[in-house]
Amino acid sequence: MNRPIRHLALATVASVALMSPAAAVEEQTFKITQVFASTHWHNVEGIQTFVKLVNEASEGKITFEEYHGGALGKESTQVVTSGLADMGILVPSYEVEKLPLTSVVELPGFHTSSCEGTHQYWDLSKEGGAIYENEYKPLGIRPLYVMVLTPYEVQTKEKVIESVADMQGVKLRANGAMAKAVAAVGGTPVQVTSNEFYDALARGTVDGGMWLTGSTRQVGLEGMLNHTVKGTAMGGGATFFGISEKVFQGLDADTRKILVEAGAKVTQHMCEYLDRMDAEEEKALTEAGKLTLHHLSPEEAALWNEKVSTVAAEWAGDMDKSGRPGTAVLEAYRVAAEAH
Repeated sequence: MNRPIRHLALATVASVALMSPAAAVEEQTFKITQVFASTHWHNVEGIQTFVKLVNEASEGKITFEEYHGGALGKESTQVVTSGLADMGILVPSYEVEKLPLTSVVELPGFHTSSCEGTHQYWDLSKEGGAIYENEYKPLGIRPLYVMVLTPYEVQTKEKVIESVADMQGVKLRANGAMAKAVAAVGGTPVQVTSNEFYDALARGTVDGGMWLTGSTRQVGLEGMLNHTVKGTAMGGGATFFGISEKVFQGLDADTRKILVEAGAKVTQHMCEYLDRMDAEEEKALTEAGKLTLHHLSPEEAALWNEKVSTVAAEWAGDMDKSGRPGTAVLEAYRVAAEAH
């Protein structure tokens, strides 16, 4: 990097000694991929916050090319590991064949807020963690920031659900570990991405889905999801922003530091945003008469949560049978949950 010589040699030595990481970073551009629309909170609150933090910390030397809506490919894991992009948002429940172990953090009953679930997830996804060592490291991907949504609720277009009996045969959008939770209470899980959810509801392919109220208006689902069930202990969807390990290892130490520190800040920012957004949106939709809350009775809530309590052991057993360390990863997750 060419730098102008300033004044005396002594002054130059002093400036080098006090040089900030940004001053030592080379100019470079990274490609980002993600499957959501550019207007989605994954981009607006997540990626754009990360981009801003990195740009500021590097004094404009690190820039990004962004590709939204799956422009580089719908399977973000493949896009990143193949080198088409350097980093991006990965959605494990959309790529269960490549990222099956991550679904442990989507199991029901382990978190009650996004921040609680996110901190548990980070314990497992950082270097040395059970998910990192058994899933991300072998794939060649390193998480820079992670998030777990506030626990999903069963939300429906027309069907009113006020008991476990009401769930029988109800077709619900449910990806990853959520499918097991839906099946445990008698529902029929259907694999549907958030981008496909509106059409699936309109066509009657599903009656509703496991959903986060905070996303309803942002993706145009008000009027399509009119009822939600309260009192259940369901899990929440997990996503992470990862960088190719090959790319990461090729970076200088100062660039790595900037990316890692920005990721840590975005992890906290996103979980706080998600918790706040969900509460605010539920209030706004109910006050506008666009969402009706159906609270389970204490007896029905106990029955519901008893049924989903078996899902974690079933998940671990299935992973073990497939040759993956399901039991060990679940135990690591229990430890992380107890710690947070």
